[in-house]
Amino acid sequence: RNLDHPAPRRMLARTAVRRLRPHTGALVSVRGTKEVETFSPNGQIREFSKGRPISPHVNIYKFPVAALSSITNRVTGCLLSVGCFGIGAAAMAIDCNIPIIFDAVKTSAPALIPVAKLCIAFPLTYHYLAGVRHLVWDHTLKGLDIKSMEASSYVLFGSSTVISLGLAAISF
Repeated sequence: RNLDHPAPRRMLARTAVRRLRPHTGALVSVRGTKEVETFSPNGQIREFSKGRPISPHVNIYKFPVAALSSITNRVTGCLLSVGCFGIGAAAMAIDCNIPIIFDAVKTSAPALIPVAKLCIAFPLTYHYLAGVRHLVWDHTLKGLDIKSMEASSYVLFGSSTVISLGLAAISF
């Protein structure tokens, strides 16, 4: 490499900075360059000599509602899988009777029953309705524009919440 050219020096300076620990805040410069970089406490690189701003973190951006509904669909699917696996594994490994345990919880903490029902009803309802929405999208190819996806996401969140609250309020 030709280190007399300014571009390799800048790359060398950036490489050296990235190898430092973020919490040190140490300045690094490479001999023969005027560029100095430093780490901020959260690990972002600031180039003082160039006057460039630090790139903002992802949490300042507002996620589109369609992205939030997709993330929620994935999370509810994972929660349902883990819950079903956990109950099944407990029933097999401990050799216990799950309905008897549920009855014991009902009698010992009756105030927690609606909350527990809601914690089960919302993932089930949301994941089911989101699956139906995806099936409609797959078979009709309609509703895939941004406005329709946003509207269907709001409908999905609202209807899942209402149905889940209704299921949690029902006493068996």
